[in-house]
Amino acid sequence: MSLQWSAVATFLYAEVCAVLLLCVPFISAPSLLRRLVTLISQQATLLASNAAFKKQAEGASDAAKRYMEDNDQLKQELKQAGVEVGERPAEGPGAAEQNEALKAELKQLKEELATSKRAAEKAEREALAMRKQAQGLTQEYDRLLEEHGNLQMLQAGPKDKKEE
Repeated sequence: MSLQWSAVATFLYAEVCAVLLLCVPFISAPSLLRRLVTLISQQATLLASNAAFKKQAEGASDAAKRYMEDNDQLKQELKQAGVEVGERPAEGPGAAEQNEALKAELKQLKEELATSKRAAEKAEREALAMRKQAQGLTQEYDRLLEEHGNLQMLQAGPKDKKEE
């Protein structure tokens, strides 16, 4: 539990530091908004690639399921024809080697599918975190701009005929 509170405290301190950096006048507002636009556009490309990876993984998964169903259907048709699946005559001397190669390829494809799913989930989590961070920064920046404008108005003070 203390690890969680430490993480929260670290995040809050980092946020305070970021806000203090935003208060420093050497960082111009247009360059900060330009940076935010760049980050948001990078996030959009990450989301697009994430969606592409997800569709690719789903397509591979669907194809594997379809092949497995076709294999089961063929086995059933062979049983109905009276040929036992285990009693099939060998197709040739290279059939066992080819079968092993196909099994290895299937295992590799399953590993690649799992890896791409993990990468897609990670990219989605990172994009969500970046989106939340950008939204928080934007809200804090708007609040600071409003506060700055209020302070400038207070510093200028009221203009009366008596002061003139």
